[in-house]
Amino acid sequence: MSDSKRIEWIDVAKGVGIVLVSFGHLRNGDGESVWLPALDAPIDAIYLFHMPLFFLLGGLTFSRRGGFKAFLARKAKTLLVPYYVFSLYFLAKPFAILLIPSMRAAFQTSHDYGIAHQFLDVLVMGNGLWFLMAFFVGECLMYGLTSLTDDGSVLAAIGMAFVILSTFVSSQTGWPALPFQIVAGVKAAGYMCVGYVLKEWLKAIPRGRAGVSSACAAVVFLTLAVPAVAGIVPDGPALLTVSVAAAFLGTFAVIWLCIAVGSCRMLAHIGRYSLVYYALNALTLNIVKIGLFHVIGIDVASTPWFSQLLAGLAATALALVLLTLANLFVQRWMWWAIGKKRP
Repeated sequence: MSDSKRIEWIDVAKGVGIVLVSFGHLRNGDGESVWLPALDAPIDAIYLFHMPLFFLLGGLTFSRRGGFKAFLARKAKTLLVPYYVFSLYFLAKPFAILLIPSMRAAFQTSHDYGIAHQFLDVLVMGNGLWFLMAFFVGECLMYGLTSLTDDGSVLAAIGMAFVILSTFVSSQTGWPALPFQIVAGVKAAGYMCVGYVLKEWLKAIPRGRAGVSSACAAVVFLTLAVPAVAGIVPDGPALLTVSVAAAFLGTFAVIWLCIAVGSCRMLAHIGRYSLVYYALNALTLNIVKIGLFHVIGIDVASTPWFSQLLAGLAATALALVLLTLANLFVQRWMWWAIGKKRP
């Protein structure tokens, strides 16, 4: 989307999403909140919707302009190239741990960082910056779907089917994983379909109504998320239904809130450059966590939840500051890695 056509609340919503991603990355590589255990439940709740939020926003801005050849080249430059360039960080990890074994303890992880496994995981399975790979697959599916039909009801039905199917498949732990984040890409396309169908309706919602809708969606989201995160909802159809409902409720709670707010310069800036903020997020959060909790030795793991929340928010804010500085470098010197023209 060109600067002249940007809708600020969409950038604000992307900025909120990046903040949530950063907060979620306070966990270590195995999904454990070893330094801030009291934040485990809130992060679980955030994980119910923060990526669907980005996918649905992708549907709001989706365009087939230029034909398929130009579309594919554009998406390859802005999604695949950044995926492989910035996922080099995940390939560097096994070498770093091989050379400095104590780094495994610093990362607080038991993940398999064998070199062969990690190369397959990142280069073929798409498990580096998985979101970029899934987004690429989702965008390609969206091109095909919107080329076949412009019927909103049909696209919405396909989108919901994609979301439900992919959520079910991803919950089956014994099934073999597909390469290149295909399952996540189907899920991305599902949310994109919904966003694509609803984009004009969302753009026309009055700010006052959006605020009320956001509050209502947040209340219902919490009603579903709390028992789901606590493990009260049984596995199977019940958990699948709650997960999908919570994903949409959390997503729309954020979108409606951002429509109501309308403008926030800081979040809009983060959202505008969300590609870089996401691409360097895991690296930056690992630097911050090692610096605060390992080098400096801050230990709040046994303190009350409020102290851990403050520490988590401070770590997230520090990471965002570092990401802002890193973004300046990338925009000036690594423009080729994010599909930009030479500045």
